Amino acid sequence: MPELTEDEKAALTVVTGDHTNPARISYAKIFEPVKNDLSGKAEYSAMFLIPKSDTETVDKIKTAIKTAIHGKWGDKKPSGIRIPLRDGDKDGDTGVPASAVAGAEPYGGHYFINAKNTRPPGIVDQKRNEILDSGQVVSGDYVRASLNAFAYDNKSKGVSFGLNGVQLVRKGEPLGSGFVASSSFGDIPMAVDVAGSSSDDMFT
Repeated sequence: MPELTEDEKAALTVVTGDHTNPARISYAKIFEPVKNDLSGKAEYSAMFLIPKSDTETVDKIKTAIKTAIHGKWGDKKPSGIRIPLRDGDKDGDTGVPASAVAGAEPYGGHYFINAKNTRPPGIVDQKRNEILDSGQVVSGDYVRASLNAFAYDNKSKGVSFGLNGVQLVRKGEPLGSGFVASSSFGDIPMAVDVAGSSSDDMFT
């Protein structure tokens, strides 16, 4: 396994968007963990819809994915690696689930990724005050997310994102559940917590 430089290690952590171009959260299970039927673990999880116009965040996510792959396999990249960044304007394995419509609300014009963790994420408001009320951040709200990429190699090979924290930017129109979240997340290892991270220093 190649040794990553400090810059490469830093590139594994991504904070999405900014206050003018935030992501949108969906399938938000961030206050109470839910048992994953595939892994059997209780997990905090969410999907994040990233506007395609936010090219800076998209590029950071792509860099994090490439860095995780390099850190796991070096120059011997295996075939068939599962990539977590999916296209909301496409159908199938690289796009929206079968129960949704490619290009339709809320996927149209977005990429999306899933993230999860067995430990609770830090959840804060615009001023980085901790949010404890589960009704304050729900599916459909506009947020920033702190994520960390990691590669896995078990029954399949791929890259996933751990969920470190969520910052509410503004309220949005609520989104309902249109598919089974566990089928989208899959059975993969959990992320290692980022040492020393806190809700206060996650978002600036």
